[in-house]
Amino acid sequence: MPKKAPAPARRPPLLQPKDFTAYLNEKCAQIATGDLEEVLRQADAIRARAAEEAATRPRMHRQVEFALMLVEEHEAGRAPQIPLYTISMMGVALLYFADPLDVIPDFIPGLGRSDDALVFELAFGLGRAGIERYCAWKSLPTDGLLPQPARSTTRARRPAARRPASRRSGVKPRR
Repeated sequence: MPKKAPAPARRPPLLQPKDFTAYLNEKCAQIATGDLEEVLRQADAIRARAAEEAATRPRMHRQVEFALMLVEEHEAGRAPQIPLYTISMMGVALLYFADPLDVIPDFIPGLGRSDDALVFELAFGLGRAGIERYCAWKSLPTDGLLPQPARSTTRARRPAARRPASRRSGVKPRR
């Protein structure tokens, strides 16, 4: 009987969420005040682009609006209690969104904004603590804004039943 050829190994996708997370953290560490000013100079164009996506990606639209609001509040000095990490994360996500030639160019119909939506999901997850703090301070709801916390996929293990010593050691008990 002839041997079957081995199945080709499955390759992971070229880009994974961890790659985008690494990108966000790297850029977050590099962002400067001038970059946030650039975001605010582009705010109207960013809002217009997000509004175009409101029907197909309402969550991303809401996240863009929220991120702009948070950066505007920070720049105006009205949100000093929000961690700079969160502000930087929102700035990086907004700059990524504003760039039409990112990982998946925005002009590709139906697909062009999917990487932008992923970046916002990851940015909101990474900046969660600051976003929750801001929302609590402003009495804003976080429903539909933050990603759901990851649920554990491992089950709690039941402790093994204790067997009598004689069965564990293989020695028969004396009678």
